[in-house]
Amino acid sequence: MHEEVAVEVNQRDLVDKVLARYPEEFTVFRELLQNADDAGAKSFEIVFQKSYVDKCASNGTKPDLDSVKVCKWLVKNDGAAFEENDWKRLTKIAEGNPDERKIGAFGVGFYSVFSVTDKPIVKSSGKMVSLYYKDGGDKLYVKSEKCTSDNWTVIEMELKQESVIPRIFELTRFLVTSMTFLVNVERVTIFLDNIELSRVIKSRKLDQSITIPKHMVTTSRDGTMSIDSVKLISQEVRVVFPENLVGAPKKPTVRVDLEESERNPTKSRSFFSTKTEEEAASKLNGKVGAPRYPGATSEASQKGGAEFSTKCSIYSANVSVSAKGDLEAGLKFATKKKPPKSFSFETVFFSKEEHDKQNREEDDNSGFGSVFRGPQGFCPRLRGEHAARIFIGQSTAQTTGMVCHMSGRFIPTVERGSIDLANGHVAKWNEEVLYVGGFLARVAYDSEMSRIHHAWPTVGSVVATELAMYTMKSFTFHLSTPDSKVSTIIKNAFFHSSETNNFPLLSDRGVRHTKDIRLYHVDFAPFMQNTPVLPVALRTEIEIMVKDLPEKLRVRPYTFNDVVRELESRCLTESEMAACLRWWTNTFGSHGPLSEDQKKRRNELLKAGKALSGGKEINLSVIKTFIEGRMLNVRNPDDPLPEDTIPPALIQGLNNPQRIREALGWQEMQIAHWLLHLRDGDLDQAYSITRTPNFAFHTLTVLSNLWHGLPDASHFEIQGILEDVACIPTTSPNGSSMHRPKEAYFPEADVFRDLPVVRQELLSDPRMVNMLEFLGVQKRCDIDTFISKAMKDVRWDAIDLARYLLSSMDYAHHVMQLELFPCSDGERRCIRNVFAATDINRRLKLPVINCDYWDSSYEAQFLVRYGLREYPTIEELIQIASLPSESDLPARQTAFAYLCGPQYEAKLEKEFDPTKFASYAFIPGIRNDKQCLIPHEEVFSDPEWRLFGFGRLTNQDKKIIAKLKIRERPTATTLFQVLKSNPPKDHSMAARWFGFLAAKGGKWFINTGAIVHADEIFLVFSAGEFDKIADLPIVPVSKSASEGQELEYVTPRECFLKSKSDPENPFYQRLFKFVDFGPNANAFLRACGVKERPECIDILKVLLEDPKTFLETAGDSEKYLAELRMIAVGHKSLPRLLVEKMRKTSIYLGFRRRRCPEESDDYKLCRVDEVLVADDMESCRTFGGCIFIAPLEELLEKFYSEMGVKSLSSCIEYAVNPSRELQRSSNANDLRQSITDKIPIFLHEFDEQRFKEKMRVLRWGDDTQFFVRACGHLRVTKRLKFAHATEVHGREQYSTELTAETQSQKDRGHVLWIKDPKADSYDIAAALCRMLFSTYKKNDVLSLMTILDTPIDVLERRGYDVKRILKEYEDNLHKNGPGKNITDDPKAQNTTPSPNGGAPAPSRTVVPKKLTKWLHWLRKDPKLGEVKQSDIAESIKKVNDVMKEEGGKDDKHISNREQVGGGKKQKNVGYCDEKKVAENDLEECSTCPT
Repeated sequence: MHEEVAVEVNQRDLVDKVLARYPEEFTVFRELLQNADDAGAKSFEIVFQKSYVDKCASNGTKPDLDSVKVCKWLVKNDGAAFEENDWKRLTKIAEGNPDERKIGAFGVGFYSVFSVTDKPIVKSSGKMVSLYYKDGGDKLYVKSEKCTSDNWTVIEMELKQESVIPRIFELTRFLVTSMTFLVNVERVTIFLDNIELSRVIKSRKLDQSITIPKHMVTTSRDGTMSIDSVKLISQEVRVVFPENLVGAPKKPTVRVDLEESERNPTKSRSFFSTKTEEEAASKLNGKVGAPRYPGATSEASQKGGAEFSTKCSIYSANVSVSAKGDLEAGLKFATKKKPPKSFSFETVFFSKEEHDKQNREEDDNSGFGSVFRGPQGFCPRLRGEHAARIFIGQSTAQTTGMVCHMSGRFIPTVERGSIDLANGHVAKWNEEVLYVGGFLARVAYDSEMSRIHHAWPTVGSVVATELAMYTMKSFTFHLSTPDSKVSTIIKNAFFHSSETNNFPLLSDRGVRHTKDIRLYHVDFAPFMQNTPVLPVALRTEIEIMVKDLPEKLRVRPYTFNDVVRELESRCLTESEMAACLRWWTNTFGSHGPLSEDQKKRRNELLKAGKALSGGKEINLSVIKTFIEGRMLNVRNPDDPLPEDTIPPALIQGLNNPQRIREALGWQEMQIAHWLLHLRDGDLDQAYSITRTPNFAFHTLTVLSNLWHGLPDASHFEIQGILEDVACIPTTSPNGSSMHRPKEAYFPEADVFRDLPVVRQELLSDPRMVNMLEFLGVQKRCDIDTFISKAMKDVRWDAIDLARYLLSSMDYAHHVMQLELFPCSDGERRCIRNVFAATDINRRLKLPVINCDYWDSSYEAQFLVRYGLREYPTIEELIQIASLPSESDLPARQTAFAYLCGPQYEAKLEKEFDPTKFASYAFIPGIRNDKQCLIPHEEVFSDPEWRLFGFGRLTNQDKKIIAKLKIRERPTATTLFQVLKSNPPKDHSMAARWFGFLAAKGGKWFINTGAIVHADEIFLVFSAGEFDKIADLPIVPVSKSASEGQELEYVTPRECFLKSKSDPENPFYQRLFKFVDFGPNANAFLRACGVKERPECIDILKVLLEDPKTFLETAGDSEKYLAELRMIAVGHKSLPRLLVEKMRKTSIYLGFRRRRCPEESDDYKLCRVDEVLVADDMESCRTFGGCIFIAPLEELLEKFYSEMGVKSLSSCIEYAVNPSRELQRSSNANDLRQSITDKIPIFLHEFDEQRFKEKMRVLRWGDDTQFFVRACGHLRVTKRLKFAHATEVHGREQYSTELTAETQSQKDRGHVLWIKDPKADSYDIAAALCRMLFSTYKKNDVLSLMTILDTPIDVLERRGYDVKRILKEYEDNLHKNGPGKNITDDPKAQNTTPSPNGGAPAPSRTVVPKKLTKWLHWLRKDPKLGEVKQSDIAESIKKVNDVMKEEGGKDDKHISNREQVGGGKKQKNVGYCDEKKVAENDLEECSTCPT
């Protein structure tokens, strides 16, 4: 027989076992304080009561807190009173608070009171409950009874044995920390009976809401937690110790202390522990014999009270919870309640100022230490013990691993000493909450570092660096205890809660993101000044944080791009650039030739590099050479260098030329390159080798030291460089000077002591002597030297020289090539440039040879043979005759008479070319009634041309005119330049000029004013020159009537002739300039392009220039439209470029209906994309108030459309919404049959381009392509899709009830919906037109309605050839097949449609026969001998070029004007379209009669 026996639980042992898991001191106060906060209490009081005997013994004296004993503890709070459920839970162990908003989870917190008492009493709401072990047994009993009621909930704990009160200073410190994250409790007070021992006051203030950056990941890993918002709260905690009862002394005092259990009843031994174990644990922690702080001393009691305060920043996050089913169930099972839907998570951050303040208070020997520091203290240290902790309402034993407390809805272990990371769902929950902690820590860190970054300029780098270091240390993670996983999880969330790589860190240039900071490197440090690096001096202090950075946030080493950016940002100093080049060369100069990628990088480096050296900016991009060691040893540091040579100071430390060549691509500077720079460079005089002897001496010294090490090719190269350079310092009787090498002599050559001799200091070194000899310094005197001596004196006779040379012919040829011979003007010339000493040559002031007499002696003929000139050329005579000075008058007159004399008659006839001397003023004449010299091109035999400022001959000698080939009239080019540079000054001068030119033009101007017959060609200007004159501002006109006689000049194309027969148009008078200079002058102006009246293109140009002013000048819209109609009529003949400009300019007048019908329409100048053509009047009435439409007249609508204006119907979208389809509707079937039978008759009237795609050959009888459906109601919504609609105000769509509308269905053809029982014929026709055409007119709808409503026999009687039309329609359908358009035939492509509907006209080139014949006749006209075949060809080419510029062969603007608009009426009309037939206007149209 099996007997069931109940399990018995020893309740006393169970409670003891639970209490054994609470290791910390003051646990009972912590638990009761948390319960008070959950109850909403604002005040919390702890009262220690002495026994009655002690009360009597004290007799009002001050208590000794070290010795006074108490028998009872009272804990009071002013929170919500106990309710029935609270009383029930009080009697049940391990039944926690089911409210998910409360901290309690396991239901064992209250039972911590059993650590100090065996019979706690709870009083609340007039009820008293006692818990006790009955008769000393092991079972708890509960007794309830009534008591007096007040606003306090009181827990009385009669101690198991009398004991000394806990250390007030340490208890207060514990309570300060415990209050940190409590929601409600703001004030905690400790009493001894009625004596206040300490008081703690907490206050909070919202500083600001922090915007969560978008890059922050606000959701935890598994999605359980979501951070909604973050705010910053300022919290201040004040602690007051009343007077004479201050806690700790100045220094710790060692004393024989009471048993721990006697001082703190909560510290009784655990159920399983023994004294040996406790001692071992104490020794393990190193705390045996530690000094104790007494509650108070007599010394302390003599002092006044004390008050302490601390401030901190609390970052508070509002967290939403979304626990999944299994997680929620697991948590409910573990904690007996659901997880909260939301909670607050808070992180505490202490400023450096507050941290330093607590350090000072803690280290201050004159005070009582810091109440905020120590075991379980509120303010943690940066290093060492007393680390920041995890709070679950109250502090736990779990540290965070950094210097910030954290509080959140963690689930603790049962004893609340740490958080549970072992139990499955609880661990998962806690890990998710820890992610929030890491997230909030990152927000706090970023916020604090950002604040430091912005304050850096204000507080200075020293203070800011300290602040940044403190912040970084505060958020540096260390190993957390007791569970090391806590800090690991927080750290991972801290670094990975942001999706960006922007992590702020302290650098040597302030707070920067790690992606911008580089690791310090000795090679880069000398020149990388702008790139932030980790501070070397602080590297060990931030080492932990830097090592903890994940890969994406790591501080990277320097990169090549960093170097390029540094070089691009500034000019480096010499030492910096040297360090940079050393880094590059040492890195890449020892591994052989560079790869292509390395060369590319090198080029980038050199392109960016620039440095200051010697006060000059050096760009590495231009450097090609460097100075090798040998030259460095002999040159001076300040010697000038070529622009492409690197200064030595910039390559200090680079001693291996091979590395420089490989790494930088530079070569050693050649000595010749340096000499070229000294010779040709723009250098200061101090570095001139031609003007500064000392520098020249230095240069030659450097050269001589290197000379023997140079190859022969370099010797010859140097010789060539210095050959013509006066670089040899010399001395002579006249002093020191510089000479070219070949002009300098060694001392042995100075026979006559009059030669330039090399300075003596240059001759001390044999190497220098050898070099100078190679360069050309002479050791002996030759013929040139003697000649040079002759050059010094002019007192010798040319005949004597000739006699000397005849005696020795070896040097005769050489001497005659020299400018050796002194002349009458004091200069020396070559024999070829000297004239014989005749009388006529002297009067002409020519340079004659130096001799006392001239005859025909043998010596004289010898000189003539070698080039001596006996008389001047024609050009030289003309130059003398055109001398401007009055002192040259005799020479001028002699030269002109000599030129026109018999000696030059034959030469003038053969050699004189007037065009070569056109600008020489050598002809005596009269200009502006004054005698003067006139250029050949400005004097004419016809004196009438003086009207234009030309000269006339003083002597009208026909022989002189013939000899000098003087023309009768100026050339057209000359006249053109006169008109261009000096137009008529007033109206009367213009009339004379233009009339004169017309008279000189002959019959052509006077009779017709235009080119009509080939035998009446104007004799002055060609057609092309008239075209040029047309663009010259030569016509003087008055600016305006109000400005009097003030004139302005306009081109002939810009003005028009006044006509007496044609009355003046006031509008045109304001737009254009009208002139009248008389009949003859007007004839000339007509030829220059002046028109009788403005044409379409003239009006259009003015309009395009300023449309708004044009409209204002017109005065009203009707006058403007009148001009627009004229443009519309002639626009097809306009140039393409002008038409393109029309399409881009706001010249199109659009009208918009006003809201009030009585008001006239608005109008505005629009572009083609801002106005619509109203082809749908119903839509126009609907949307007319928000769009601008074209004028409602056919001409302008057609013009607007051809310019690219869209139709209104193309901007309307129809949404058809029929009611339920009516099946088997006879009306629908009848209507479909009627449409099928009659629609081809309607379609026959239209050309292909009018239809939408494939609508021309829609198979109306095919059920899959078209069908009719009936419905009871048909709702149609119109939507306006037009970007430039104005003032829509909800009218972008309009719904209406129609009787018919079409609808295109994908892959199902087109359906016509009709409203039964009867659809309106107009609605049917309008719907079909919208389906068929891209744009349509009202007449199209009326025409289709008429055809549909009229029987076929009636249509035949009205003239429709129905049978032929239907047959053609069927044939076309059969020919093209299903779905194929008539125009899809590939044979029809690449051809030009014939204008009369015939075969396509092929592209061809037509010979311009008429113009060619006319030009050839012009060339053969004897009166026009100057016209050449080349001129004709050039004219044709110019006209062709103009036509190509205006449109070219591909210009389709001038289209078939008869075909525009289509329709049957135009199909069989014969016409000639010049643009489609001829390639340009010079070609002949083969279809037109000649």
